[in-house]
Amino acid sequence: MIRLVLCDLRDHAATWAGAFCVAVACGFVGGFAASLIATARTYPNTESLAASVIMFSAVAAVAVLASVAGLTVSAQRRSYALWQLANVSPRRVAAVVLAQLAVVVVLGAAVGTSIEAASFAPLFPIVFSSPDYQPIDQVVPDAGLLLMPAVWAAVACVFLVGGARGARSAAKMPPVAALREPEAARKGVTAMRALVSAVLGLGAWQIASSLFGAELRALSNSLFLPLLMVATLVPVAPAALSALMAAWTAPVPQRRLHAWYLARRTARYGLAASTSTETPIMVGFALVAGIFSLGGLLEGYIRQQGLTGYSATLDWTSSVLLLGGPVLLCAVGAAASVVMTSKTRTRDVALLVVAGARPGTLLAAAACEALVHAVTATLAGMAVVIASNAVVASAVGMPPFSGLAFGEGLVVSLAGFVLVLAATLVPTCAALRREPALVLAAGE
Repeated sequence: MIRLVLCDLRDHAATWAGAFCVAVACGFVGGFAASLIATARTYPNTESLAASVIMFSAVAAVAVLASVAGLTVSAQRRSYALWQLANVSPRRVAAVVLAQLAVVVVLGAAVGTSIEAASFAPLFPIVFSSPDYQPIDQVVPDAGLLLMPAVWAAVACVFLVGGARGARSAAKMPPVAALREPEAARKGVTAMRALVSAVLGLGAWQIASSLFGAELRALSNSLFLPLLMVATLVPVAPAALSALMAAWTAPVPQRRLHAWYLARRTARYGLAASTSTETPIMVGFALVAGIFSLGGLLEGYIRQQGLTGYSATLDWTSSVLLLGGPVLLCAVGAAASVVMTSKTRTRDVALLVVAGARPGTLLAAAACEALVHAVTATLAGMAVVIASNAVVASAVGMPPFSGLAFGEGLVVSLAGFVLVLAATLVPTCAALRREPALVLAAGE
């Protein structure tokens, strides 16, 4: 079985590379939190800061890891079907898939923590350069190497949980059915996803209700509101993002805009890939724009009340600790999701070329597809930001749209768009340079 695991990883390195990069990013962020915990022995403030890093990065990590793990397994359904035709039992198929996920994620997390451990000492004074954290000259940064195995285990657990359903599906699916042309994924929400979303929604409601009549210091809990609201949306993202995409793209004329027609159809048909690409951008936008919007809202409330000695503005250090991890994870996750589907894109491009599509149309369609993903994720993130800001504004007696700051979040969306665009155009250009007949004959 070990030989099968390693050989398949080698043969499908392009698909597994995306999952590996996500695991590296998660290992780096988790390693940074572990290093802060270790440094608390000489700088006690870092222990609470490590908790903040973990809480704000956890939502992005779970969303990215689970979606990428599921997409990785889904992208190799054909290979798993071939195994069963070669007399590999369904139970062994599931075991091999889980073993592959474990190998990739542990190696990736180990690489990520190694990079973090080597860079923690030079990064520490840069991250903690805000005046409120000075002086730090006497602080001895501790990379916390003994804590790194715990980071590997945590990342591996989330990754395996995210891929477990796909592994079971690959094992139970009849080989002949899996070898047929893939069918569009269902847009429905499973009972488990609905339950998780309901639990997270209950947590968001409790945070929101606690803000009414609270003192100013207690209003700092409002920073967790956009975190919980976007976390509530993540489990139902396949249905919510699909409906949102269909709604805003429908008014755009398609008969004369062939590139837009292809982009819209591709994005809507590949539901798993679309969700894996859009979810990280949505989470990144919602967290960044949501926190900065709440900061602006509370700052306006402080000025309105004439209070002194209070500030709701995030300094450099707080911004990096709270938002650095989620932004990094979301950016890597969005790009990796597109890269992992490069083989499918290669085959689709070959079919379109045979059907008479022009190269310029296909390149424009790839750019439009990246735009569709970025705009859909941004609109969903905006809805979360507006809702969280409206709740807090109502709690403090401010206008509902006070303090909205989409600018910082749009930077995240723009970065996500650029990464997705590059990850979309590169395989498209590569596919256009190949002979369509050879691609189709190879079954890519």
